[in-house]
Amino acid sequence: MVENWYRGLQTFNNWLIIDVLMPMKEFYLQMPVSATFVLVMGIGFIIGGLRSALIVGGFLLFIAFTEWWDRALITAYMTSFAVMVSSVIGIVVGSLCAQNNFASKAILIVCDTLQTFPSFIYLIPVIMLFGVTDTSVLIAVIVYATIPAVRYTVEGLSSVPETLQDAGSMSGVNKLQRWVKIEMPLAFPHIMLGINQTVVFALFMVIIGAMIGTDDLGQYILKALSDKNGIGNGLMLGLCVAFIGLAVDHLIRTWANQKKAALDMA
Repeated sequence: MVENWYRGLQTFNNWLIIDVLMPMKEFYLQMPVSATFVLVMGIGFIIGGLRSALIVGGFLLFIAFTEWWDRALITAYMTSFAVMVSSVIGIVVGSLCAQNNFASKAILIVCDTLQTFPSFIYLIPVIMLFGVTDTSVLIAVIVYATIPAVRYTVEGLSSVPETLQDAGSMSGVNKLQRWVKIEMPLAFPHIMLGINQTVVFALFMVIIGAMIGTDDLGQYILKALSDKNGIGNGLMLGLCVAFIGLAVDHLIRTWANQKKAALDMA
């Protein structure tokens, strides 16, 4: 694989780093702290009102009071890119597999198998093909984080009552229309919980990616672990990572619960 694929993959690697990842990273780092608070708290207010805005604002405030705000933004950039790609892949693959019982069972077995691998194993093949770059970390993160997106999509679409699917077919809609108008809206709360797990998986793998040299919070956590006087820093860094995940978790769960209530599925 290395002998035959390495050179060809470098074109893709260079394009991704220069034209996609670096501009996205610079955009995150150039966002003022105040603008970040307005954006995140605004999303929280739209989704869950004042309570959600204050909760996510509190999580951000803790990170802003530490010296690792920039490192937290880099962690957020890597996680958000991986989550977007993983979500698209997971929903597409899950939707295709959910159309057939055999395919559904097969893809769930594949997901179970991939989850049994030690997380750092995903880094080995991508390092061989892409070197020690952000591309390697992100591809490993995407592979690992796609698992819950696929699983929850399959389970969500499989839970849609067959009577509603039959009613849609009888009304003259094709498979694509039925998927868009009936299956996806009903499975949406379940799928969003899968996206929530995707965020958690992505955060976890981004931190593991520090083993091959990233400049996010994970790198500082590894340094704190190797320093006998860095226990306090390690704890604070761990809380920063946790609060990023908790902020996203709160927003997604609130949104999913609202959709469940609207669909009378609570």
